Amino acid sequence: MFILMIQKCLYIMILYIIYIIIYKTSFIHYHIKGFNTIRKGLGQMEEKKSSKQSLVSLKDKVKQKLRDEIILNNLKPGDRIVETEVAKKFGISQVPVREALRGLEEEGLIRTVKYKGAFVTEIDKVEMYHIFSMRAEIETNALEIILPNLRKRDIGELYDIVDRMKFGKPEYLLQSDLDMEFHRTIIQWSKIEVYTRIWSMLTGHIRRYITALNPKVQILPEEVYKYHLDLVKLMEKGDVEEVQEAFREHIMKMVK
Repeated sequence: MFILMIQKCLYIMILYIIYIIIYKTSFIHYHIKGFNTIRKGLGQMEEKKSSKQSLVSLKDKVKQKLRDEIILNNLKPGDRIVETEVAKKFGISQVPVREALRGLEEEGLIRTVKYKGAFVTEIDKVEMYHIFSMRAEIETNALEIILPNLRKRDIGELYDIVDRMKFGKPEYLLQSDLDMEFHRTIIQWSKIEVYTRIWSMLTGHIRRYITALNPKVQILPEEVYKYHLDLVKLMEKGDVEEVQEAFREHIMKMVK
């Protein structure tokens, strides 16, 4: 009898051990499967995220390239931009090209005609006068905000940009880039986001206008340097109204 009881106990223990083994194996399998599912899902999310980032990057590259071509007048007013040709040139799909063209249309550099495609917009001198006026208004408002709190290191940063105008290569695009950097810095210091957005949208039109219609305002590098040096010196003095007037005159002389 005693032996029989021991045998039953051993039998129950064996069954219990088998149960535990099966349960734990199933539990581990379930969680491993769940983990693999989660990992797979995360991987797919990363792939989608990476794909989206890649698409945005391609769109920005195409947009910048086309913008430069328009600004430099390589793509002239009325020229047609064919989506398939641009995609072929860059070796990419039409999706980022389409997005880039949409962005340029929002900036007013191209217009889309139904069933015909995208065309570089014409340049209207009256419209450009108003664009320059808007830029002058934004910059003078920004100056009113930043001048009372301008620090020595801020002035030093502007002097650094101006120095590059003097010692950089005498190329129009470089001078134009430095000019934009100088004025963009002032706008960004105002910390008024709407100023930054509108100003950035206007600059493409302004550079295009100067390149295409007014080569006479493409002043010599040494003159660009001197104009901006004088502006920084005035900012250093801190007279808000005097600085605003100097900036307004500097900007509006382009369309006189």
